[in-house]
Amino acid sequence: MTSVQEKFKECYEIFCAEALDDKGIPNACKMHDAFGSIDGERHNCLGCNFADSTHLILNYLEKNEELTDVQQDFTVYILLLYLLVERIEMIFEIIQLPTSYQDKHFKVFQQIRKWANFIKHPKSFILTHHPEYDFESSGVIHTKKFTEIINEQFVTSYYKGYSDPTEQKRKNKELYDRLRNKRDVLVYFPDIAKLTSKFCYSYNKFVQLILTNEVYREILEDESTIGSYFENEKYIDLK
Repeated sequence: MTSVQEKFKECYEIFCAEALDDKGIPNACKMHDAFGSIDGERHNCLGCNFADSTHLILNYLEKNEELTDVQQDFTVYILLLYLLVERIEMIFEIIQLPTSYQDKHFKVFQQIRKWANFIKHPKSFILTHHPEYDFESSGVIHTKKFTEIINEQFVTSYYKGYSDPTEQKRKNKELYDRLRNKRDVLVYFPDIAKLTSKFCYSYNKFVQLILTNEVYREILEDESTIGSYFENEKYIDLK
C-alpha cells in the first residue's frame, strides 16, 4: 500500500524537478526576462506574484513527512493548486487565449477546478453521514460495499457547472436524490502525483507562452488594456 506521506513525497519530488530550476527558483521567475528584468522601472509584477503562488505549493509539499490524513491533506493541496489555476486563468481572460488552445494544453486545470468546486461547494454532499476518504493508487482494498463513490467521473458530472440554469437545476436535484441521508459514501481523490505532473506541464506551458509570445507580452505590459479589463468586469464567478 502507498501511504499519504509517500504520495506527497512523490509530489514534492515531481514539483521540485519540473516547476523549479536547478537552483530551486520557480520557473515563473523567468517571466521577469520577458518584461525586462526584476529590477528597475520596467519591473513587472507577474513573475513575482506567480512565484509567490508557486512557493505556497512548494512550502506545503516540503512538509510531506507530516502529511498523513487523506481528507485534510488532499483537500488543502487541491485548493493550493486551484489558487494558482485561478490566477493563471485570469491572465488567459486578459490575453483572450483561445479555448481550443486551453483545452489542448491546460486540461488539468479543469480537473483541479471540479475537485475544488466539490470542496468549496459541497451541495448535497453535506447531507451524507461520515463519508470515508481514499485516493487512487493507495492500494487499499475496501471490503465494504459503498452506496456512492465520489470519484473523477462523479465530480465531472455534478461539480463542473452548467451554463443552462435548467440543466444545472436538474443536475442539482439528481445529486440531491443520490446523496441525501446516504451512509457508506467514499470520496475517492485522484492520484495527486499524476495530477502534479500534469499541473507542472501546464504551469511551464503558461510560462513559455508569456516568454515567447510578443503579442501576449505587449497586452500584459499595456496598463490601459489591463485597466479596461478590470473596469469592465461585470462580476466575480464564485461557482
